[in-house]
Amino acid sequence: MNYTKPFKMKEFEVAHDQCAMRVNTDGCLLGALAASNTATEEVQRALDIGTGSGVIALQLAQRFPKAFVDGIEIHGPSAKQAMDNFRNSPFHARMVCYHQPVQEFQMNTYYDIIVSNPPYFEDGPTKSDHGIAAARHSLTLDFKSLVMSVSGLLKPNGSFWAILPCDRKDRFLDAALDEGLFLNEVIHIKPKENREANRCIFGLSKNNTGDAHHRTITIYTSDQSYTSETHEVLSPFYDSL
Repeated sequence: MNYTKPFKMKEFEVAHDQCAMRVNTDGCLLGALAASNTATEEVQRALDIGTGSGVIALQLAQRFPKAFVDGIEIHGPSAKQAMDNFRNSPFHARMVCYHQPVQEFQMNTYYDIIVSNPPYFEDGPTKSDHGIAAARHSLTLDFKSLVMSVSGLLKPNGSFWAILPCDRKDRFLDAALDEGLFLNEVIHIKPKENREANRCIFGLSKNNTGDAHHRTITIYTSDQSYTSETHEVLSPFYDSL
């Protein structure tokens, strides 16, 4: 992927050369799969926490044509680029990016869907660039702060979706449960057919539905081409697969 050029989707482009985190497969899968069983007409408000370039928020705006979609981003250059990407998209009338920490975010509304590709390296050394470090590490947004904010912004029947390394599951879900968020769905993401899942998309809500529904998606075949299931998931967005 050439990071100096916008990432071209079917219905929009995403400039990401100024962002702490570039457009990546993790984010695009989250944008494609979050709340996939929710009727499009039922979603009026959606929120992307840590929106970065805004690609996930833009995917939600494409999928839910009646929804107003907000993004929150603490990293200044990323927030500016997300604002520009929103402004240049076909969905610009329904999209706003806020440059502030989610802990300080207050709106006179609640959200049907909240998504986040959050910081996940809670331990270990950070990179020298603070923007990248903040995006990769819990320097400004740990799991407890994230789920506390989500709990206060989510509608009673809304859903929260996050993608994380699978080995962060217990810490993340413990924090979520403390804030009254229950696990309803897990999508296990395997990088290749012969590998174990290394990412999980977690779907949570304020409703305890009992046992969570589990399914698995494999991204690449052995020859590094997309699997048919990945093609199906991403084809509404990617210009070519």
